[in-house]
Amino acid sequence: MIKVAALVVVFIILASVFVFAACKAKTPRSITDKFENLAEDGSFNNESGGKGDSVVFDFGKEVTFNTLVLKEKNSNITSFRIYADNESEPFYGNDFIEKYRYCSFAPVTARKVRIEVQDCRKDWTLDALEAYYVKDTNSDFEVMSYIMTDTAAMLTEEQANIAKYVTDFNLFSAIYLDKDGNLRFTDFTINGQTVGGKDAIKMAVKRLKEVNPSAIITATVLGNKDFNDGLAVEDRYSSAMDKNSEKLINNIVALVNDCGLDGIAFDYEYPRSIKDFDIYADFLKDLKSSLPKGKQLNAALSDWNIGPFNLSKKDIECIDRIEIMAYDMFDDNGNHSTFYSSCYSILKKFEDKGVPLEKVRLGIPYYSRPTNGDSFWGNYGDVADKLSPFENTFVQEYTDLDGVKHPALSNYYNGRQIVYDKTCYAIDIGAGGVMLWHFGTDSFDPELSLTVQISKAIQSRS
Repeated sequence: MIKVAALVVVFIILASVFVFAACKAKTPRSITDKFENLAEDGSFNNESGGKGDSVVFDFGKEVTFNTLVLKEKNSNITSFRIYADNESEPFYGNDFIEKYRYCSFAPVTARKVRIEVQDCRKDWTLDALEAYYVKDTNSDFEVMSYIMTDTAAMLTEEQANIAKYVTDFNLFSAIYLDKDGNLRFTDFTINGQTVGGKDAIKMAVKRLKEVNPSAIITATVLGNKDFNDGLAVEDRYSSAMDKNSEKLINNIVALVNDCGLDGIAFDYEYPRSIKDFDIYADFLKDLKSSLPKGKQLNAALSDWNIGPFNLSKKDIECIDRIEIMAYDMFDDNGNHSTFYSSCYSILKKFEDKGVPLEKVRLGIPYYSRPTNGDSFWGNYGDVADKLSPFENTFVQEYTDLDGVKHPALSNYYNGRQIVYDKTCYAIDIGAGGVMLWHFGTDSFDPELSLTVQISKAIQSRS
């Protein structure tokens, strides 16, 4: 009995050690196998402090790097800056470090870096620092942006200058399915005239090709509009994709051919049951086999969409591009798209589930959410000139979807630096691209545009 008890205790201890080790955030081998950790022989002068305190990391020699990995033991830091040697101007800054923070920037040469904590919830302790000089990574990295159909059809010259940085466009707001497998189209007002949805799609394709001839253009089919059928969204999708699947597939193939699209996409986020998932998976396979050769089939997915009772690894083989909806993922502090939760952790979850990262486009929000989770989505372009490039939080008044006005509250955006960081990280670990939601909410000032920041990040790695 004593031996059994002892073995149980040993097992519990080993299990605890394993769980602790598994929870430790590590830099992916796709980075560490290719690039030397230049901080391997360095050390901190100290590791802890409070608001206004700094720590210095000494590499032991002068090194050149364009990426720092920071890890914090207690997730208390809420604003920090990084300085090279004795410089007075920071070369990097942002909000949270948490368990893992990937900081990317133009190459810096220094022997030491000083990390200054501008604000924190309580005393903090840094866990580790790594440094890399990353280059020559994914040269085929894609920048896919959702864009409203009428916005694309009426693209201004100012917008066109930003659209040149996008490799793929996904038209939305024009096409809906009904329970019988028909496609329904939204009418738009374009240049003062009412234009049918299908004609608007053709106009959008034509305009986007004028400003970006090599761009891939797809369109999203949605099933969340009620055509007086009395059905829940999931039931409408299942009806169209099950007993009416042949009709729906024929309509989609005809649409792709008629409008000159490069593919079709789905944003079906919430199948309710195993049966709903099975219907969706079978439909996607049948649709892919029916699309003309070379046409893409893409889908927006969350990490919980993939699993033994949802979409299996085999089910998603027919999907050409997987768009990760890495936003509206509120953490304990009410922030909906931080680096740790909505870049590092979400990409790891997809990889752990066997999803090939080269198929994945990491979703980046061009909008805010209030930290209380209210139904408000603020446009980045409206605050871009007021939001520091090193910060993501902007305090603003807002009116929610129910028309209720709210006093000033913190809204969490993704500012220029975190967008640069997320893009670099996605490139460096081998993801296929990023997905932007959505084009019309960006700033069209090249100095403030998030799309331009993504382009700069890609150039920095090539």
